[in-house]
Amino acid sequence: MDLTRILQLQRVPGVIDLAWGHPDASLLPVADVQAASVAALDKYSGTMLTYGIDRGIGPLRDRIALQIAQYDGVAPLPGEIMLSAGNSQALAQVAMLYARPNDVIFVENPTYHLALRILRDMPVQIHPIQCDQDGLDVNELAQAITAYQAVGQRIAFLYSIPTFQNPTGATLSATRRDALRAVVAKSGLVIVEDDVYRELWFDTKPIPSLWATFPRGSVIRLGSFSKSLAPGLRIGFITADAATIDRLAGCGLLDSGGGMAHFPAFILAELYENSAYDRIVASYRQRYASRRNALVAALEPLRQHGYTWQLPQGGYFLWMKLPAAVTAERALSRIRQQQVDALPGSVFASASLGYEAIRMAFSLYPEDELTTAGNAIVRALTE
Repeated sequence: MDLTRILQLQRVPGVIDLAWGHPDASLLPVADVQAASVAALDKYSGTMLTYGIDRGIGPLRDRIALQIAQYDGVAPLPGEIMLSAGNSQALAQVAMLYARPNDVIFVENPTYHLALRILRDMPVQIHPIQCDQDGLDVNELAQAITAYQAVGQRIAFLYSIPTFQNPTGATLSATRRDALRAVVAKSGLVIVEDDVYRELWFDTKPIPSLWATFPRGSVIRLGSFSKSLAPGLRIGFITADAATIDRLAGCGLLDSGGGMAHFPAFILAELYENSAYDRIVASYRQRYASRRNALVAALEPLRQHGYTWQLPQGGYFLWMKLPAAVTAERALSRIRQQQVDALPGSVFASASLGYEAIRMAFSLYPEDELTTAGNAIVRALTE
């Protein structure tokens, strides 16, 4: 089978490529999805193969709302949730409807590089706000908002990944969440919260989402099952106030094509009903935590040479900061000679970071290969 004509992921033989933030296909729940597909087709028949309701099928929306109540402490009302085809589609749809030409969109610096690509498809101004181990610099954001509002510049929204951020793995601290809530109350800022990694926590459950703790109408939360289940199903959800959901669900895209992810929504509903979903997510947490630990343990000798990182508490990524005298370009050049690859921090930056960094994904490879990769990186950067 020629996978180059099938998959987004393109591997180079013999190279352990930590650049790809993809799941390991061997971990994906093929048997569970197959069984759920058969059960759902037996139950719903041709209903699964026609156009779906604009908000997505009700049984799944209801089940997701129950799940949200478990980890957020509050459930969306029936009119406050809709299904999506994952966070990439959802972000593009939100930006299409809420951003006008020349609007400002705030982003974290660094942030998810492919979200930047989506936003750059729009005729907007992207304004980066620095973030660190505690997340977004809220003071910098507040100053920027004040400056724009003083000259009448329209702000569309802030795009933020406050929980297990990509690429840094950081979670916005409770103190900064409180400060951000105050900024939102004062300025009217809308936040688009990318919450894709929430269920992939390792040691401690994350604090509730911005959507759950900020005033209704101030946060559009994008949730996805691409990381917690399987990206090929292309299914996610949006929670927001009822007026926002009405606008998103009532757009021309869904009026023409019907609800997003109609067929996989029935499969996911069945996985919830037979309790397979919770078991799958728990398995992922265990496996990805083990893989994180393997990579971090192998890299540990680098700490005495000035390389630093924050232990990721969830998600897919390790963000390694480099010593002042070492550039990412130079480091990766040496790492690639060891048949290992990763991504430079500059890929995720829309302004200077003020330091050099490398992002490594620990999701794609098993522990033994991550140990091999980590050992090779240590050799490359210390010999």
